This record gives sequence, structure tokens and C-alpha cells, in this order.
Amino acid sequence: MLSAKKIIKCLDDHWPVLETLVGRSTLGSFSFQDVQALIQRHSPGFSSEQVFREAQRLLHHEVLIPLAKSSQLELNRAVLEFIQFLTQEHQLGTVGDIQSRIEDLDRLRGKLKAAADTKDVSEMRRFIRLMDERVREVVKHFRKNESAIMHLVEKAKADDTKLSLAKRYSAVMEAFDEYIEPVLQMIDINAPFQHSMQALEHQLSELILNIEQTGFLQSEKEPLVQLRTRLLDMNQIGREALIRSTDVLMPLREELRKNTLISRNASALLAHLRKKGLEPTLEQLVPKFSSDHQKFSLGSANQITSYMAELVDFQDEAYQMPEQVDPGDNANIRVPDLAEVLKSARVQKANTDLSKWLAKSYPQLPVDELLFLYQELSRAPTLKLQHLEQYSTLEVNGYRLTLHPFVPTATSGT
Repeated sequence: MLSAKKIIKCLDDHWPVLETLVGRSTLGSFSFQDVQALIQRHSPGFSSEQVFREAQRLLHHEVLIPLAKSSQLELNRAVLEFIQFLTQEHQLGTVGDIQSRIEDLDRLRGKLKAAADTKDVSEMRRFIRLMDERVREVVKHFRKNESAIMHLVEKAKADDTKLSLAKRYSAVMEAFDEYIEPVLQMIDINAPFQHSMQALEHQLSELILNIEQTGFLQSEKEPLVQLRTRLLDMNQIGREALIRSTDVLMPLREELRKNTLISRNASALLAHLRKKGLEPTLEQLVPKFSSDHQKFSLGSANQITSYMAELVDFQDEAYQMPEQVDPGDNANIRVPDLAEVLKSARVQKANTDLSKWLAKSYPQLPVDELLFLYQELSRAPTLKLQHLEQYSTLEVNGYRLTLHPFVPTATSGT
């Protein structure tokens, strides 16, 4: 059996090497020679024999584990998570990790109630301990994922490669789409998460009140109070972590949205240039600096001589002119100003949900810009909107959107 003290001593002796290997773990496995090279780099005074012996020591204490049917190595998963916890460099988890523990809390809640009804003290203690562990795990996931998002944002901002903004921010956008959005749906006031938390808090409060009134199971009151307090803290910690994560992700998402709009308009302009040519496209944009006198005056003698010399060698040549293109198809996309849209929404006072009104009022607007306006208008206090529980499906420019609709309140329509 491995000695815990020896493992801790091994981690302490080779901490710089292990930190480097943690960074490389995301890229794949590494070889025994790679480990020796890292030990030699961080301990230049070691001989080749000492380097080999220290690398073998990491293998012997199972800090490094060989891959199945391969000579490559990887960090022990427990060591990897331990170092990531200490260095606050976590990998972003999924909402399923949190959801599974919430479902387990629901299951344990029923078992705790059954144990309390039968006054089974040992079972109550066991279920309280298990529920306390699940709550701690949920809090750990919230904090770990927040740290991972902060790391992703810092990495995306510090990336000085010549990649496009969309590629540099791809991991950030995935974090928003695959973690922030699902967690927002999970902790929604009408979602099962809130119902589970309220039911569990209510049950714990009833048990505590029953103990205070009857005096029975007085020794179990303190664990129940601690569990209820930790449960309320878990809900608050999750919301605060989500708010902080959203605050750092939204500026990057907005920057990418504006960059995408500029790229889309630039592509439309280049397509227009290829089809109609430079002069027809820029004719209305280039200012005229020449006077009437300059327009009708003859050039110099050298210019006229050169022009006449070119006419001598002139040959007629058939040239296929580009076809006329409807400028409306390639016109630059103009995003309406948010203040104008808000004013229009207040004036019209449409008795329909906000998404349908936007789709009808701005049919040519891209879906991402439409969702941006939808998000901003839904927060506007002057519109007096209410959030419905049922879903609404909407077809916009080939995309199907499923949303909880915002509709005017009964008082706002009068």
C-alpha cells in the first residue's frame, strides 16, 4: 500500500514538473522521456541517473500512470484534480453534473421523510450526511465552473495569434451556449430546480419545527439546521457565480456579435464589387473635388499625344459586362438603433409576444441581431412585460426558435 506521506513529499519535490504536466494534459499523453526532460529543466544539477530515478519515483507512487497497451503516460486523475483545485485551473463541467446531484437530493428527500416518519434515527443521520455531501458537491461544481470560465476568458483575451475572432472566442461561446444557457434554464423560477429546492427547504423546516415542538430527536436538530443553511447558501452561491460568469462572457459575446456584423457587411460589399465593379459601387460614395472648369478643360499636349498614340493600336474586343444586380439583395445590413426599437415598441403597444412583434417589424434582420434586441427589450422596465411559463415556437429566416414569450401585462395595454 502506498504511503500518503511519501506521495505528498513526492508532489512537493516535483511540483513545478507536475504543474507543467497539468497544462499538457489537455493536449494528450506524454512520454517517459518528456518527464525526464522536465525534471532536468527544473533541476539542472541532477545527473542523468538522478533524473531517471526521480522519474521512476513518480511512476512508483502512481503520480504518473501508463496508458493501456502503450508506453505513453498520463497524470493520475486524483492528482490532476488536486493540482487543478489548488491552482484554480479547472476544466469546465456540464450542467448534467449539477442536475444529477439535484435529482439525487430529490431522491434522498423522500428517503429522509420516510425515515423521519418511522423515527429511524440511524437512517435519518445517514440520509442527512448524504444530502450534505451532495450539496457540497453542487457548490464545488458551481465554483469550479466559474473558475474555468474565468480561465477561458483570460486565455481568449491573451491569445495574440492571427486567428479570426470567431476562432479565438470559440471556447468562450461554447461555454456560454453549453453551460450558461442550460444553467439559466435550470435555475429559472419555474424550472424543476427551484421546485426541488423549495420542497427540500420546506421539509427541513418542518422537521426542525417538529423537533422544537416535541423535543424528540433533539440531537438531530443541529445537522438539520446546518443542512438547511448550506442548502440556502448553495442556491445563493450558484446564482452569484452565474452572474459573475455572465458578466465576463457578455462583453466578449457582444464584441463577437459586432465583429460578425462587420464581416457580414464587408462580404456583402465585396460580392457587390465583384458583380457590378468598383466604379458603380463607389460612385455615390466618392466625393467630387473637381470644378466645372476642370471638367471641360483640355489636358496638356503630352496627354493628348499619348492618347492619340494609343488610338493607333486600338482593336475592338468583345467584353461581357456583368449583369445588373438588384441592390436590395446585397445591401448592407443595417441594425436598428436600440432606442428607436424601444420607442417603436412603446408607441405601437402590440398585444402579442415580443418575439413575434420583432420578427414582423424587422423581417430582414439576422437571427442573432433579432435575439439581441429581444434580450434587451425584455429587460426594459418601460414596456411592462410579463414572462409566460409555456413555450412559444417561431420561424425566423430558416431558424426555429423556442422561447418563453414576453407579453404585455394586463395593465400596460390599457
